[in-house]
Amino acid sequence: MQSRLTYLLIALSLLAAMAIFAFTNPSYEKAFEARWHYFMGNYDEAYEIAKEAYELDNYNRMAFTVMRQTEVAKKYLDYIREGERYLALIEDVANHPPIGEADRVRIKLMCEVMIGKYEKLSPTKLTDKELVERARQIYKKFEDLYTTLFKQK
Repeated sequence: MQSRLTYLLIALSLLAAMAIFAFTNPSYEKAFEARWHYFMGNYDEAYEIAKEAYELDNYNRMAFTVMRQTEVAKKYLDYIREGERYLALIEDVANHPPIGEADRVRIKLMCEVMIGKYEKLSPTKLTDKELVERARQIYKKFEDLYTTLFKQK
C-alpha cells in the first residue's frame, strides 16, 4: 500500500513539474495561446503566435502542430473569401444584362479557377469542420454554375 502511494506521489510530482514547465516556458505559453486563438477561429493571429513559439523552441510539437493546422485552415479561409468575392462579381454581371462574351469568358475562368483550387485543398482531422463545409458549398456553387453555363449540349 505504501509503495503504491509513493508511486502515485512520484507520478503526480512529475505531472506537476511538467505542467509548471509548460506554463512557465515562453515557447509553450505562446503555443497554448496560439492553440486558443486557433480554436476561436483567429487563424492569422494563431499562425503568427505559433510561429513565434516554434522559433523559440524547435522541439515544441504543440507549436508546430498549431502552425501547420493553421496553415491548412488559412488555405480554406482564403478559398472561401476568394469564392465569395468571385460570386459577388458574377452576381453583379448577371444583374446587368446583356452578358457579353468577355463577361462569359471571365465567369468561366473564375469557375475553373475555383474548381481547381478546391481540388487541391485537403483537410486534416483537426481542420475546422465548418470551414471545410463552407468551402464545399462554395465549390458546389461554382461547379453548378459551370455546368449550367458551359456544359450545355
